[in-house]
Amino acid sequence: MSPYPEELKTLVWEPLMQRFLILLFAVAVAAIPPLQAQEKGAKIAFESTTHDFGKVSEGAALKHIFRFSNKGSETLEIIRVDSSCGCTSALLSKNKIPPGNSGEIEVVIATKDLPASELSKTVSVMSTDPKQPVVVLTLTAVVEPEFVISELSIFFGNVPRGQEVTSEILVTIPANKPFKLLEASSTDANVTVKLEPVAGSNGKQFKVIALQKADAAEGFHNGAIVIKTTSPVKPELKIPVRGLVLKGK
Repeated sequence: MSPYPEELKTLVWEPLMQRFLILLFAVAVAAIPPLQAQEKGAKIAFESTTHDFGKVSEGAALKHIFRFSNKGSETLEIIRVDSSCGCTSALLSKNKIPPGNSGEIEVVIATKDLPASELSKTVSVMSTDPKQPVVVLTLTAVVEPEFVISELSIFFGNVPRGQEVTSEILVTIPANKPFKLLEASSTDANVTVKLEPVAGSNGKQFKVIALQKADAAEGFHNGAIVIKTTSPVKPELKIPVRGLVLKGK
């Protein structure tokens, strides 16, 4: 026999059960994603749109693969992949990706002859995703050079004939690099060059002293200073030189 009167069961227990069932139904409905939120059409989704290589040595070939998938309801087509200057990109998978399938894009960056800098390259991926037709992938790195040059070129200025002009550039070999500078020469007959080690630098710093001759021919001239090194990546350093010799008094 029930410990509660039948009237109490009807007035209290049954309404509580009804409220509990209504609450349980509401929670279950809330957990179901609405139909309008489901992706329609193609949808490109990358695992990551950025990659940082960190510190790299000049001359290293940097390579990275970006992976993506089609999270839409229709086939995704990769229309084009464009890379910024200094890097190449290639679609490793097919250009048509069915729903639920994945693809890969490989990016290669050549760091030879790049100045010491924080490198940043981009790749633009164009597809049939209606919501994001273009996705930009970004790659970064810090390039550590084989040699540090204080100036990348020499300009002697506008100088009258009969006057010598000198200009100096400092070349530094990073402490962790075992390379040496061997000799320097000029491709411009109007310019001579000397290579002098900096005292107390333990062979890690050199002065490059360029001289525009007093008897340099009138008019504009240009060429390069060529420095031979023991680096397999940069066996030669080339520093452009130019000047304008005016008519003497």
